[in-house]
Amino acid sequence: MFVAEAALGQLPPVQLNPGDLRNPSQQELRNPPLNGMITERQAVALARQQYAGNILRISLVGEGQNRRYQIRMENEGKVFTVFVHATTGQVSSSG
Repeated sequence: MFVAEAALGQLPPVQLNPGDLRNPSQQELRNPPLNGMITERQAVALARQQYAGNILRISLVGEGQNRRYQIRMENEGKVFTVFVHATTGQVSSSG
């Protein structure tokens, strides 16, 4: 199944442990990514700076310069999606 997903340019969802969702320190947020990509923790922290809610799921989607973390969040019963660009950290919402 992974081969088919990879062929379509999609990656399987990233699996997180509850401890992985802790807020990173300001030092972690300021440090440039070593491999050119921000970490999942940094993506979650950036999303939470602009949107309140519980994290339901995080996935890495897209290819090349268009790689983004797709973060599903829930707040007061409403589920929404936040995207965090994997290299720039720019945060956007799907609506």
